[in-house]
Amino acid sequence: MTISNANEFADRYVAAWTETDPVARRKAVEELWAPDGVYANAVAVVRGHEAVATQVGYAHDAYAAGGFTFRSCNNARGQHNTLRFNWVMVSASTGALEAVGFDFVTLDDDGRIVSDHQYFDVPPTYVVPAPGEAA
Repeated sequence: MTISNANEFADRYVAAWTETDPVARRKAVEELWAPDGVYANAVAVVRGHEAVATQVGYAHDAYAAGGFTFRSCNNARGQHNTLRFNWVMVSASTGALEAVGFDFVTLDDDGRIVSDHQYFDVPPTYVVPAPGEAA
């Protein structure tokens, strides 16, 4: 599978993490990830739409509570069934840079995520509250 527009895919991916409506966010996860797709970062590994949607929602709510949002860097590149791209976490009010992230994804033949490995190139200084402690 070859993605015809890698940056469009990355934009849709980042939009899922900034979506405020949980129903729309879940729909975005279902469109982006394969049913048994995996999301992995430094502290979590989750599988399947329900778990990925929960993780995306938790991250959205925790970072939004801190006044942050995410933006694509528009530098996505893909080959075969893989794609890599950067994103930034910025202050929602000022646009000031807080963190730079990197994702490497493998895709199924329908262009949905089979595995998503997320890294921080520049980690945030903002500490995410533990589940249940976010405002």
